[in-house]
Amino acid sequence: MSDSDPLSTTPNQDLPSSSLHYPYSNLGERRAHLLPSKPCRSWMSRLSSTDLSPPPLPQKTLSRTRSLPTSKTLHYSGYYSLPQRDHQPNPGQTCWEKLRRPLLESQSLEEIPYGRVSRFGPVPHRLTFATPDWELGHFFQDLNSSQEVYKVLRGRQLDSLRRIENRLGTRLTGPWPGRGGPGQSFRLLDSKPCVESGDAWYYRVARITQDTWHLLAAKVHKPWSMAPEPPGLALQATLKPHFNVQSLCGQMPAGTLPEAPWQGPVALVAEVPTQTVADWISANKELHWSSPGQYERRVCLLLLQLCGALKQLHIDGLGHGDLRPENLLLASPRGQPTGALPQLLLTNFARTRPLVPQLPAREDELQLGLLIYEMLGQGPALAEARGASPPPLPIRSAYSLALAHLAPRLLQAEPDSRPPMAQVRVALQTMLWGPGPKLQTQGLPLGPWLDIHRALLPLELAERLAGCGEAAGLEDWLCCQYLAEASQQMVGWALELLWGEPGAAGD
Repeated sequence: MSDSDPLSTTPNQDLPSSSLHYPYSNLGERRAHLLPSKPCRSWMSRLSSTDLSPPPLPQKTLSRTRSLPTSKTLHYSGYYSLPQRDHQPNPGQTCWEKLRRPLLESQSLEEIPYGRVSRFGPVPHRLTFATPDWELGHFFQDLNSSQEVYKVLRGRQLDSLRRIENRLGTRLTGPWPGRGGPGQSFRLLDSKPCVESGDAWYYRVARITQDTWHLLAAKVHKPWSMAPEPPGLALQATLKPHFNVQSLCGQMPAGTLPEAPWQGPVALVAEVPTQTVADWISANKELHWSSPGQYERRVCLLLLQLCGALKQLHIDGLGHGDLRPENLLLASPRGQPTGALPQLLLTNFARTRPLVPQLPAREDELQLGLLIYEMLGQGPALAEARGASPPPLPIRSAYSLALAHLAPRLLQAEPDSRPPMAQVRVALQTMLWGPGPKLQTQGLPLGPWLDIHRALLPLELAERLAGCGEAAGLEDWLCCQYLAEASQQMVGWALELLWGEPGAAGD
């Protein structure tokens, strides 16, 4: 797991005043509020009134309520239940979820939505540590059945894992800086580009408004790729947001920065790159020799991020068509320390073309196979092969062993023989977090394997946070994505793709 900064937590808040109430309340005082208020009369008019008899009560029949016990009432179920913790409601909570908080007051059963008292309505994620004992029967049909309890808890674990994955993604992505507006100004932070990619130079700039500023990057396209408009830029602006796709956030007009070493308008991107994948490969040659397992695991993590971006692109019916190390950028994820797993960004959409569903070209899959060879330092050897069978990859760790099985499948001459990007993504996930080939050879079931790891991953994250304050990072988020999305069929395909016979793991 990658090193990361502590999870961002909400600041400590004072306990609400209702948490200081005693377990029991005066129901007479509370029911008095149910009576309609009397008409307002002045203080002098009431003193001068000679009629001292109380006004007649309104002719309204109040039904006797069946009150639920308060959350802090002690329940006699063989032992005393502990008082439940108060939780602050989330801004997006529904009325049902607000009522699911431990009750501080008695409420009538008629006032509670039907789903709360129904045995068929509750969803597993509503079962929490703070669920009162007397509500457990709403979630478990038979508490005496261990099988029934485990079934509900398995669903609750999966739901919790998906929530953790979603929150980690929100924290790592951070708020989008937006496209700016009137009244903004810019400041060039460096006179030299921070990164040079295949199609552009990147300069760090600060966009300043009245009370905020954002660190952005000015994307200055190279002259030989210039046209009336940089190729691929208009298409890039229409792509769906994705963590691993470079996101545009407006344009800097010409003449905004007189001291800038470029002319004309330039695009602004939200992520500030630190290097290209080509730069990263060159800078880590020594690490590849000294610690091949560490380097090759990092290769798999970068390839996994690339596959996630390409999968989304293929779902939208587009193929990138230009997967080269100099076209792939690396940036520091928001809030991550130096040296943590970088965020890979897919950019340069000049050669992006629509995919034809009836004829899967699988060009991106072919280029991904070539990229594996380059990232493992075998680009020259592959170029010397000149279209013949690709040379075998040197085996230096368990990761290169798995990549040596995957890469030749991606380099198949027939496009239909190449595995689709979605399957390649799951194959990379199984390389990183299992199951390994022994599980397949031993014929062990995949369902229990998934259940076990879905239960253990949140425990590991919690133990790390409680022990040394190390919070989840980008690698943890990628692992959560895998376990939250994986199915037995998906993992079975991945194992067959990696360790089965060639051609057995096709579409």
